[in-house]
Amino acid sequence: MTKPNIPTLRLNSGYDIPVIGFGTFGGPHAPEQVYPAVKHALKAGYTHIDTAFVYETEEAVGKAVVESGIDRKDLFITTKLFQNFHAPEHVRPAFDRSLELLGMDYVDLYLMHWPFAWEFHGYEFADLRKNKDENGYRARVHIPIVDTYRAMEELVKAGVAKSIGVSNFTIPMLEEILRECEIPPAVNQIEIHPSLPQEEMLAFCKKNGIVLTAFSPLGNPGHRGKPVMLEHPAVLKAAEKYNATPVQVLLNWAVSRGYVVIPKSVTPERIDANLVQFKVDDEDIEAITRIGREHPVRVCSPFRMFGPEFNIFDE
Repeated sequence: MTKPNIPTLRLNSGYDIPVIGFGTFGGPHAPEQVYPAVKHALKAGYTHIDTAFVYETEEAVGKAVVESGIDRKDLFITTKLFQNFHAPEHVRPAFDRSLELLGMDYVDLYLMHWPFAWEFHGYEFADLRKNKDENGYRARVHIPIVDTYRAMEELVKAGVAKSIGVSNFTIPMLEEILRECEIPPAVNQIEIHPSLPQEEMLAFCKKNGIVLTAFSPLGNPGHRGKPVMLEHPAVLKAAEKYNATPVQVLLNWAVSRGYVVIPKSVTPERIDANLVQFKVDDEDIEAITRIGREHPVRVCSPFRMFGPEFNIFDE
């Protein structure tokens, strides 16, 4: 198999991030499913792997990387700081726990997973599930995002994280970090797809030298009863035009708009198909973007997932 040449975007930290990455978020069976999936992804030509402590897939990613035989310096590995670890004194130990699970001595990108904090109970996976109320919600703990981010800056200075960034941040939150902190976020990883095109955020980040990464770039087809964008007429029309699948259209619509995508799959054929690249014409970008411009739909809602205290997107 000829491996694809995946383009990169230059981060404000001076490093390059491949525009197509491999996501490893999943359900309760993710740890055992992700290991063979990452092995296949690396063999297929992916060099950017996205994980997080809370996914419980870091160890599987690390094992697959070692067994791939690929030189670590030729890969781009992202992981994330979970909400329980936002107190500055917990940031480095939580980071070191991720490094231990990955079996690595540095990561290319370390993200603050959400812009709010929960109570700390320990560094093990079981500790993450403690302190839910009768509705399954958690209490929010007041730890300023600036304090957490400043602790993350120390990871860059120590040489164990090449770049740092954030995830699920709003424009005012980014403005606060840019104003108050020393190292600008290299990346903001957020939900982006045709039903949530994030045009204002995309313009802000391009202006301020922050690269966006899109999770759920397909909108999690059928997830939680949300619209299936893969069947939208604009997407189907583009698929016919480019002789591509609707999934390939959505991924290349995203890359053509200038940001990174991290599709996830455990199916070898889909993993391979997600690497197909082509330039989407401006008129097709506009037609697909128009899907969610007037009536945006968010799939990953912290308000619904975590409770009313976490309505950061004013839903």
